[in-house]
Amino acid sequence: MDKDVAVGTKFMLEVNASAILRRLRDARRASVSELAKQTGLSRQAVTRSLAVLESTGLVEISAPDRAASPAGRPPQMVRFRAEAGHVLAVDVQPRQVRLVLADLAGDVTAETTGPLRRSSGPALAESIGTAVAGLLERAGIGRDGVWHATAAAPGIVDHATGRVTLSVSLPEAVGDAILDGVRAAVDAPVAVDNDIKLATTGERWRGTPHAEQALVFVDWGERIGAGIVLRGELWRGASNDAGDLGYLDVAGPGAVAEPGSPSDDEDLGPFERWVGSRELLRIAAREGGLSGPPTLPELAAATEAGAAWALAAVHEISGRFAKGIAAIRALLDPEVIVIGGDLAVLGAALLDALAGALRSERLGQPRLEISALGPDAIVHGAIHHSLSWVERERLETPSLLSQENR
Repeated sequence: MDKDVAVGTKFMLEVNASAILRRLRDARRASVSELAKQTGLSRQAVTRSLAVLESTGLVEISAPDRAASPAGRPPQMVRFRAEAGHVLAVDVQPRQVRLVLADLAGDVTAETTGPLRRSSGPALAESIGTAVAGLLERAGIGRDGVWHATAAAPGIVDHATGRVTLSVSLPEAVGDAILDGVRAAVDAPVAVDNDIKLATTGERWRGTPHAEQALVFVDWGERIGAGIVLRGELWRGASNDAGDLGYLDVAGPGAVAEPGSPSDDEDLGPFERWVGSRELLRIAAREGGLSGPPTLPELAAATEAGAAWALAAVHEISGRFAKGIAAIRALLDPEVIVIGGDLAVLGAALLDALAGALRSERLGQPRLEISALGPDAIVHGAIHHSLSWVERERLETPSLLSQENR
């Protein structure tokens, strides 16, 4: 049993209420007796803490259900009021913004996706704010009904301020445009973080369960970035930019993308030009004798059907990408590398090709997996970030105790 309750101290109510709230959030609904057993508290202590929580609107206590236990003492049930507040996830990408509203239990209650205006930073901010306001109106939530918002940005973000310091794919976001846009629509604290770092958190939270202390999440598409988990914690680096794999140059001089293509890829880093989705689709067109590059879904369908040209393209790009995996292995030695991003649609064929390319490496290689969440990893990471803030700042009981002392 967790020893997170306090007995006989002036902080008893505070600590006990926090312990009860955490368990009730996980269970959603429980009896007073169950809460007492789970926390190790007396029924009287649980009842007193619940009275404080009820006064804040966070829990709902129902009358004893006598029909449920006709032969004994009827249970008194308590419900966590997940609907008492909401958090907002904002996924800003170069072509669109995705908005997801979730309750205090992390369940999605509304979402939408819309285009962005990119003529300037203020235009970007205005389009984000308009999209957020529209979602809240359709969901019937006032701007004060959002307790916290977290936005994901494609670029380097100052973790302390939320300012975007560099975004090659969305230069209009540099500065406070994303912060300003969300703040214009909600009366709540707003955080901005790098999209891949949030995706890493989301994958660990709601993807395949991962208890590993060393893990790397790789977002592989036109651009390539990674979220690094060391000792169970997200590793950000000195400038919050650890994991920017796109700027690796492991190919060596002369190893470039398809002839004539580098001039079209000046917005990409060396590794992205060599192994990104643009290069993969050019290789696929070459191998299949196509008049133009296929789409990724078309390539995935051809790969699943066993088309030789599609499999050849996947194997060639995987042989190149394996050099990056080997570098990650040599530097970080993670237990698992999770592949997300656009290329995750290639699934088992991609994993098989990568495993084959890595067999020649002398060091033992990490386990490889495909992301369980796909593009949803980013919004789930943003939801998790906001819920963590809510738990720390709004649900911690110093504020609850003020209710008791009124």
